Amino acid sequence: MNEMNALARAWHEMDVPDGLRVELLDGEVVMQANPGHLHDLPARSLVRHTPAPYEAWNERGLRLAEDYRPRADAVIIRSEDIPADGADPDWPAQIVRAVVETVSTTPTAIKRDWEDKRLRYAAAGIPIYLIIDPNDASWHVLELDGSQYVQTDKGVFGQDIALPEPLGFTVRTTGWHPYR
Repeated sequence: MNEMNALARAWHEMDVPDGLRVELLDGEVVMQANPGHLHDLPARSLVRHTPAPYEAWNERGLRLAEDYRPRADAVIIRSEDIPADGADPDWPAQIVRAVVETVSTTPTAIKRDWEDKRLRYAAAGIPIYLIIDPNDASWHVLELDGSQYVQTDKGVFGQDIALPEPLGFTVRTTGWHPYR
């Protein structure tokens, strides 16, 4: 077993204290406080309202590389692509149609969502990256164009998000709130 497989296994087997969240990013185990309620609203909304044939799942680990396994705030997949029980707990990027990150408040977390994860999700070929930023009550739809994302739509909380094809459904943002 190579070092990265051993690290990924140790990461999955960690006994993470309540109130903390852990990701494996660039070969480093990154631990941070669980986000607050306002951070979680968009992902919860997506989980409840994503229409068939798609499903949204929150707090799903993604296998982008052996040393890069983020826990996305939400992912959207086709219902038929749900991995079998007992499969790797981190889902392969190939089944993800859209990844959603809600930006946190620390400078490191802001950079991670806007820059680092943007590059990694694009390199993995995930077609749509939805960034939700409660710091300024905005949302941003980015679509993969070759090997990088380009912003194709943006708006503010209260305005509906029209997700591009192949998803082709609308996300209501009524009830989302900026950080206080």
